[in-house]
Amino acid sequence: MQKSSLLIVLTCLLLVISACSKTEEKEIVTNNETNSETQEESTSENTVPADSKEEEGEETTEEEEKPEEESSTDETEESETPSDPGLKVYQPSVGWEKKFTDGEDIVVTEKVIAANEEYVQFAMMVGGNQSIQIYKWTPTEMALVYEEVSVDDASINMLDSFTPNDNPEVLLSETTAQWELVESGVKLDVAYGSFEDVYVIKKVTDEVEDADTIYTRYYAPGYGLVKETYEVTGEYGYSGKSELEVVEK
Repeated sequence: MQKSSLLIVLTCLLLVISACSKTEEKEIVTNNETNSETQEESTSENTVPADSKEEEGEETTEEEEKPEEESSTDETEESETPSDPGLKVYQPSVGWEKKFTDGEDIVVTEKVIAANEEYVQFAMMVGGNQSIQIYKWTPTEMALVYEEVSVDDASINMLDSFTPNDNPEVLLSETTAQWELVESGVKLDVAYGSFEDVYVIKKVTDEVEDADTIYTRYYAPGYGLVKETYEVTGEYGYSGKSELEVVEK
């Protein structure tokens, strides 16, 4: 009888202990699941979607690129800004042949043989005599830097082979010139037609004994020299002129 009671008591204790173990296991599982969910929520809150990162990255890249595009535009505008052509406006075109008259006959023929950014070569024909003249012709200066008279063929291009004179004759310059600038912006009529914005320059020499020789030249935009006059002073002085009458282009 006592053994039966003891077995019953032990069986009850085992059931109680088993029930408690199951309860603790359920609590542990429940806590683990709760912790896992909490960690996932925390992770999801701290994680930025890849699409959002890419959008933010694209916005940042566009913002960073904008100043470069503006800078590039500014550089392009500066590079496209034309420089002042200055005296180059007065340079005649290669191939042009200009004929000058004294009022009756053709006395001088000038032909543009070749040109580059710095020099222009002319073939000059006075009567039956041919000569070569090369001018330094830039936006800021016009100067006779080479001359060869009495040549057989003045039409040979010498721009790649000539040697400039040590003392060029400067006609127009922003600094020092042998010719004096008398006027600019002048309107001039010659046998060929009318010109505006003409430069007038003058030079006085003592090549004639006991007299001054005064040379005056007129330069028009796009045509270069269009008229030249000379005057020798003194008791036996005289004067003359040549002006543009024909242009063959």
